[in-house]
Amino acid sequence: MISYFGRNPQRLTLGVAVVDVILVAAKLSLGLVTGSLALISDAVHSGLDAAASILAFIAVGTAARPADREHPFGHGKAENLAAYTEGLLLIIAGLVIAYEAVQRLAGHAFKVDATPLALGFLAFTVALEIGRSILLRQVAARTKSASIDALATDKLADLMSVTAVLFGLAAVRAGFAYGDSVAALVVAALIFTAAVRLIRRATDVLMDRSVATAERTVMATARSVDGVRDVRAARVRQSGAVMIGEVEVAGRPTLPLEGAQALVDRVREAVKERLPDLELNVYVASDANPARLVERVHATAARNGAFRDLHDVVVEREADETLHLSLHGKLPGSLSMREATRLARRLETDLRSELPEVSRFDLHLEPLEPDIVQGRAVTEENRELVDRIRAVTNADDRVVSCDDVELSSRAGQITAYIEITVQDDLTLEQAHDIETSLEEKVRQAEPNLKQVVVRALG
Repeated sequence: MISYFGRNPQRLTLGVAVVDVILVAAKLSLGLVTGSLALISDAVHSGLDAAASILAFIAVGTAARPADREHPFGHGKAENLAAYTEGLLLIIAGLVIAYEAVQRLAGHAFKVDATPLALGFLAFTVALEIGRSILLRQVAARTKSASIDALATDKLADLMSVTAVLFGLAAVRAGFAYGDSVAALVVAALIFTAAVRLIRRATDVLMDRSVATAERTVMATARSVDGVRDVRAARVRQSGAVMIGEVEVAGRPTLPLEGAQALVDRVREAVKERLPDLELNVYVASDANPARLVERVHATAARNGAFRDLHDVVVEREADETLHLSLHGKLPGSLSMREATRLARRLETDLRSELPEVSRFDLHLEPLEPDIVQGRAVTEENRELVDRIRAVTNADDRVVSCDDVELSSRAGQITAYIEITVQDDLTLEQAHDIETSLEEKVRQAEPNLKQVVVRALG
């Protein structure tokens, strides 16, 4: 049954509303016949519960609707609005009941006939409310529905209320004339307690009160994701059965658009594992570290936007503590030197602003490579050239092995691609030095080669 209503919470609220309407009619009829204020008060309470159940039925259906243009965050708060309205109705009922009970206790006598039928009906109602409270609480825990949780709170109050009425009428039957009025006051107190709890919880959600525990979880989880240098802020709020939140993380300033999107996805997936009911927006900011000079150069070029490829960036600190910056930058090969010079000077201005201690600036301009170049493999027809290249490569004692040599012809000129293995305990910088050195050695040995590219693996 719990599984069925967990999948169909709206049917559960409809069933609760139908039962409430039946109970209202029965309690009101018996209350009027017996003259019991406690029973009439409980009927009023149940009547308001029936209205609350109908509100919950509508709210659950509304909250389940997907987000649209006018409600981009969904309709989840409809449940909390229904819970808030339930609380207001309960307060009104409690005030009326308390007033009438005080009037009777003050001397406005009213004969109460505690019939066996009324007592038997109340005993049956106690058993019914126990069953409803348990069912609603379990379904609310499974669906995390604010409306059903509010109903569960109401039914627990109903159970206590009808139990108080039962004891009140039993006291009247035993000879205590004011038992019914005292029971009515107990009912009013229970109603007030439930109303305050509902209104407080609903108000927290409607006013977007932060969910502190979830915020701490988001920040801790995001901070553990690879690529996140810092977590600046996180905000989470409840909306119906789900939570909506956002977090700002900092990544390296040279992170490309694709890298930023990948970082967003990793953060969102990591948080989803910890908080599956949270719909999270992730914002990526730049974490510029003043100590990372080369990174700052790349970040400045990225903001400049004209240079799509920056490499061989070297920041040299001179004896007088000034900086000498040299770098290679690529621009479209079709640009005139006039335009290329203008762009280079603009980049230099940006870099001097970012690094005011730069005393010398050297930018080597290169043309961007075309997206596709025409070429053909010529390895098999140049086996002797391949053997000579292997001999030069293997002669270097830093090379463990020469694994592959491929030759490609472009417009009649040959490019050599060489793959080597080096010791895997070398640093990347040491391996790069070996690659550069071998490229120069092969070019000297084979001056007819257009280009030599060496790739080192550990």
